[in-house]
Amino acid sequence: MADVKDILGVPRGVAPALQQDAPKTKERMQRPAGMSREAFALLDGSHPIPPSHLAGDLNKKAALSGLKQKRKLSSKGLSTYQLRPFSNPARKDSLTLQHWVKCFKDAAGKLREADEVYPFAKFNKQLYIFKYDDDEWDNVLVKDPAWTREETDYLLELCELFDLRFLIIADRYAYPKGVHRSMEDIKARYYAVARQLLVGREGTEDSVANNVLVKHPFNLTHERERKRGLEMSVNRTPQQEAEENAVLEQAAQIQAARKAEQAQLQAQRKAAAPPPPAPTAATPAPARPLLAAPSAPLPEAATPAAIPDQAPSGQSSLFTVDVAPANSLKPGVYARGRHTQEVATAQLNRVTGGQRAQKLVDTTMSELGVPGPPAVPTRATCGAYLALRAEVVAMLELRKTLQHRQAGEGVPGSDSRGRRAAKGKAPARYDTEDTPAAKRPRTSKKFSDE
Repeated sequence: MADVKDILGVPRGVAPALQQDAPKTKERMQRPAGMSREAFALLDGSHPIPPSHLAGDLNKKAALSGLKQKRKLSSKGLSTYQLRPFSNPARKDSLTLQHWVKCFKDAAGKLREADEVYPFAKFNKQLYIFKYDDDEWDNVLVKDPAWTREETDYLLELCELFDLRFLIIADRYAYPKGVHRSMEDIKARYYAVARQLLVGREGTEDSVANNVLVKHPFNLTHERERKRGLEMSVNRTPQQEAEENAVLEQAAQIQAARKAEQAQLQAQRKAAAPPPPAPTAATPAPARPLLAAPSAPLPEAATPAAIPDQAPSGQSSLFTVDVAPANSLKPGVYARGRHTQEVATAQLNRVTGGQRAQKLVDTTMSELGVPGPPAVPTRATCGAYLALRAEVVAMLELRKTLQHRQAGEGVPGSDSRGRRAAKGKAPARYDTEDTPAAKRPRTSKKFSDE
């Protein structure tokens, strides 16, 4: 039995009596501050205190202290509202109205009036309208035969009255014995007078160069063309809109067809291009030379024909990678110098051998005295530059092919074993079966002594 107690971790002595759990003392509910005893006695477990009361108890002392303190009176006195007359300074007709105004009464009962300035008068913002005097009319303003001084004064009065709302000004414009003025004519006249007065008062145009009237002068012709275009766009019939949409669809189809044709031409050029030579390290050299010696002598190098500065009729003045007229370009304007640089980059992409071979092309061009594209990109210079780069690329490719041929002819009967021996490694023992020792049976050392 003792072993079982040891296993269970029970002491070996007499089992202690079961301890009874002490009765839990019920927490007494505290009476909130400010609540009377009679009201608190009515509460029990079935009617707990609402959380709002408990939350209010947190700042109950501060609230009670605030109730005990007297209200601080303003230094201005006791506030009261009085009905008082007022006038708006923005009006020029001396209209008098009445409104309620906050006033203050001191301890002696004397009423102090509020500020007499109408508080909303500060929101009366008015535009500055340029006006001139007799001296500026004679010396500053440029005379326009279509406008007299009386009609110009009438225009400036309307601009001040309607705050440069030109739609209203054009609607109310009715100068006696005057011609009909459109809104564009009214704008052009006002802005011309304002610009001349601004420059004349400052002395020079450079001092007010950043002003909107000087920096962006009003263009009467542009404004008329703009409105005429808007009127034509609004007055289009459904038939005209359908025709325009049909033209746009045809243009989109033509663009798609040109893109497809250009992609097809690029695919054909890519297919016609010779494949890059395979790396020689991974392919074993054959027992005989890669290519036989040519039976006929190589032709002499021909001097390329000079490229004319003027393109023939019907041909493009730009060139492709093969130094041929680029007749399949997209319609638009091309910068010949930029296009020549793009074609030169495309020629470099044809070179096999990575960046090292591409740098070799640039080095060769520098050695020939042509380090970069022509400074004056005419058709003749750009064509000669691209032709020279194409010949340099072809020369480097031929030099690489010649090196591969010479490497194959140098070891005519080479195979994998010959290459391993050339690298300094011992040749494999493949001819052990010709030795007599290889034909004798292998015996154990124990029986060989016998």
